[in-house]
Amino acid sequence: MVDQSNYTKDIHKLGGTNFLVSIYRHENHSWQGAIQRLDTGVTIRFRSEHELIHLIGEAVRKDFEEGSSLRNWDDAQDIQAI
Repeated sequence: MVDQSNYTKDIHKLGGTNFLVSIYRHENHSWQGAIQRLDTGVTIRFRSEHELIHLIGEAVRKDFEEGSSLRNWDDAQDIQAI
Protein backbone atom coordinates (compact mmCIF):
# COMPACT_ATOMS: atom_id res chain seq x y z
CA MET A 1 0.00 0.00 0.00
CA VAL A 2 1.26 3.50 -0.89
CA ASP A 3 1.86 6.01 1.90
CA GLN A 4 -0.37 8.96 0.94
CA SER A 5 0.83 11.33 3.67
CA ASN A 6 3.32 12.90 1.24
CA TYR A 7 0.61 13.57 -1.35
CA THR A 8 -1.20 16.10 0.83
CA LYS A 9 1.96 17.87 1.93
CA ASP A 10 2.61 21.26 0.32
CA ILE A 11 -0.16 21.00 -2.27
CA HIS A 12 -1.27 24.37 -3.58
CA LYS A 13 -4.70 25.06 -5.01
CA LEU A 14 -4.36 25.64 -8.72
CA GLY A 15 -6.51 28.38 -10.18
CA GLY A 16 -7.71 28.73 -13.70
CA THR A 17 -10.74 28.45 -15.89
CA ASN A 18 -12.47 25.09 -16.24
CA PHE A 19 -14.42 23.94 -19.27
CA LEU A 20 -16.70 21.09 -20.28
CA VAL A 21 -16.23 20.30 -23.97
CA SER A 22 -18.80 18.20 -25.82
CA ILE A 23 -17.99 17.00 -29.34
CA TYR A 24 -21.20 16.37 -31.28
CA ARG A 25 -19.91 15.77 -34.82
CA HIS A 26 -16.82 15.34 -36.92
CA GLU A 27 -17.41 16.82 -40.35
CA ASN A 28 -15.04 18.31 -42.94
CA HIS A 29 -12.04 17.13 -40.93
CA SER A 30 -13.08 19.28 -37.97
CA TRP A 31 -14.98 18.96 -34.69
CA GLN A 32 -18.31 20.62 -33.99
CA GLY A 33 -19.78 20.81 -30.51
CA ALA A 34 -20.24 22.98 -27.45
CA ILE A 35 -18.00 24.35 -24.73
CA GLN A 36 -19.27 25.37 -21.31
CA ARG A 37 -17.38 27.53 -18.83
CA LEU A 38 -17.92 25.82 -15.51
CA ASP A 39 -17.32 28.98 -13.47
CA THR A 40 -20.02 31.01 -15.27
CA GLY A 41 -22.23 28.28 -16.75
CA VAL A 42 -22.20 29.95 -20.19
CA THR A 43 -22.32 27.49 -23.11
CA ILE A 44 -21.27 28.36 -26.66
CA ARG A 45 -21.39 26.13 -29.73
CA PHE A 46 -18.24 25.94 -31.85
CA ARG A 47 -17.86 24.98 -35.52
CA SER A 48 -14.19 23.92 -35.62
CA GLU A 49 -11.18 23.10 -33.47
CA HIS A 50 -9.81 26.52 -34.37
CA GLU A 51 -12.91 28.22 -32.98
CA LEU A 52 -12.76 26.01 -29.84
CA ILE A 53 -9.15 27.04 -29.15
CA HIS A 54 -10.06 30.68 -29.81
CA LEU A 55 -12.90 30.53 -27.24
CA ILE A 56 -10.62 28.94 -24.63
CA GLY A 57 -7.91 31.52 -25.30
CA GLU A 58 -10.38 34.38 -24.99
CA ALA A 59 -11.61 33.13 -21.60
CA VAL A 60 -8.07 32.67 -20.30
CA ARG A 61 -7.02 36.15 -21.47
CA LYS A 62 -10.05 37.70 -19.74
CA ASP A 63 -9.25 35.93 -16.47
CA PHE A 64 -5.61 37.01 -16.71
CA GLU A 65 -6.61 40.64 -17.28
CA GLU A 66 -8.85 40.46 -14.20
CA GLY A 67 -5.88 39.62 -11.99
CA SER A 68 -5.41 35.86 -12.26
CA SER A 69 -1.80 34.86 -12.52
CA LEU A 70 -0.44 32.34 -14.98
CA ARG A 71 2.04 29.71 -13.88
CA ASN A 72 5.47 29.45 -15.41
CA TRP A 73 8.11 26.73 -15.49
CA ASP A 74 9.87 28.18 -12.43
CA ASP A 75 6.72 27.51 -10.36
CA ALA A 76 6.60 23.83 -11.35
CA GLN A 77 8.95 22.73 -8.59
CA ASP A 78 6.72 24.34 -5.93
CA ILE A 79 3.48 22.71 -7.12
CA GLN A 80 2.72 19.06 -6.65
CA ALA A 81 0.01 17.41 -8.72
CA ILE A 82 -1.93 14.40 -7.56
